[in-house]
Amino acid sequence: MTVRVQLPPVLRFVMGDNKFVEADGATIGALLLDLAAKHPALSLHFRDERGAIRHNIVFLHEGTLVRAKDAATHHVRDGDEVIVTNALAGG
Repeated sequence: MTVRVQLPPVLRFVMGDNKFVEADGATIGALLLDLAAKHPALSLHFRDERGAIRHNIVFLHEGTLVRAKDAATHHVRDGDEVIVTNALAGG
């Protein structure tokens, strides 16, 4: 199952200034593993030293906000688009 992943501007340099990449997987977590296997430099940006998805990353999937803690189990379908972005904090 192939999903189109839109990278944030800060990660596009890792991918030769490409805004979009394609990844295979049934969940957002699986997409990240596939991207890391294809492009090892991305792994450092997606996962912490324990291998968990970094908590400062959020995903937009077909209009739904998916937090890092839910990404491993959030299912995607063939042809979907997932946008990777940084979580904003403030107060």
